[in-house]
Amino acid sequence: MELTRRGYAVLGIVVLAEVLALTYGARALNAIAAPAVVALLASAVQLRRTEIPTAERDYVPAAFPGDTREVTVEVEGSGVAEIEETVSEGLSVEDATAEATLPTTFTYTLTCAERGRRELGPLEVRMRDILGLVETTYEIGSTTRVLVYPPVYQVAGRDVILRHVLERSEVERQEFDTLREYVPGDPLRDVHWKSTAKAQDDIYVAEFADNRVDDDRIVVAATADAGSVDEMAAAAASVVVMALDAGLAVELRLPEQTVPMGRGGEHRQRLLEALAVTNTDFTSPFKSYVLPDGATEDADVVIRGDADGVSVAFGSDDRAFEDITVSRENPVARREVES
Repeated sequence: MELTRRGYAVLGIVVLAEVLALTYGARALNAIAAPAVVALLASAVQLRRTEIPTAERDYVPAAFPGDTREVTVEVEGSGVAEIEETVSEGLSVEDATAEATLPTTFTYTLTCAERGRRELGPLEVRMRDILGLVETTYEIGSTTRVLVYPPVYQVAGRDVILRHVLERSEVERQEFDTLREYVPGDPLRDVHWKSTAKAQDDIYVAEFADNRVDDDRIVVAATADAGSVDEMAAAAASVVVMALDAGLAVELRLPEQTVPMGRGGEHRQRLLEALAVTNTDFTSPFKSYVLPDGATEDADVVIRGDADGVSVAFGSDDRAFEDITVSRENPVARREVES
């Protein structure tokens, strides 16, 4: 418990009045000092008797870097309080403070900036007496974990996987599926000339649904040197999402864990969760973030990160990840918005 600025001002008046009274014998000054002392004591007693407030915070769904979430906080108690949210590194907040009479509810905007397992809370609550002379600070409420996935980019899609990883000469052109921007290595016969003519500056290729992938599966292994784990995680996330979108079952091998073979939306979430936290709990320096022996020998796709960037090896092909990146737009986030 401590005095506020107003409290220090009142205390200063008390001290000054007593000094003047002792110096000049002006007892009338005690009429000023005495009520001020009573006010300070009453404020301290009131604040001490006030119950410690409690708080509850909304659940915050997992997000991608750059995503925002609206977070609602309910604070129960009595009295006047200044409330401020605390956030861990990798998160930022806007309008996350409030001054109100309890109980109260307020909402603020949370922005997820960096991949990893982040935390909100506890809340810092500064309680004041009704006169605003005395205050005390509490940390209340539990912490809320916020999982931030790695970025996911659009990469050269199904045709690349089917031709290189599954050793197929071509996609079975059964049904038109989608359009995407051209990347080096795409066959010219897949260029969608009508869309390309409209775009003028961009070349678009058509992708076709391939019903043969239902029983196919791939193994993705990912490793990195110090300082390049974030880039590796983004590349691995982009590749596994691309593979799942193609209808493939995917197994992911990381130095700390292996996510078993699976497919579908729930499996995509498991893969992204693993990539969100990979290597984020290390506290000591390391030279490399390596896979166990033999983990890459039978892998269909091997992703490696180092000081020169991230490479993606599939079949007999080995490319820089940026060379097969079509767009920095997140295909997962776009589908969620459209749905």
